[in-house]
Amino acid sequence: MTTLSIRDFRSNLSASLDRVDQGETVLLRRRNKTYTIVVVEDSDLSISPQLAAKIEKARQEHADGSAKGFDNAAEAQKWMDEL
Repeated sequence: MTTLSIRDFRSNLSASLDRVDQGETVLLRRRNKTYTIVVVEDSDLSISPQLAAKIEKARQEHADGSAKGFDNAAEAQKWMDEL
């Protein structure tokens, strides 16, 4: 794992991205926050037909009122624990 400042990252952009390509975790520090650099594949940017169908089904369930709803996180957690 490598942690870089924004200045170091900009100065060594190509080498830093090469590290990510090789599977190394590269973290960027900016002020009091830390960011991770990750590779995004083309398939990560598109919705598969299967996922699109699931999304449409969920939209329809929400529209017709048949979707499961909870008033708070505790109710949702209780429901998931009972699965």
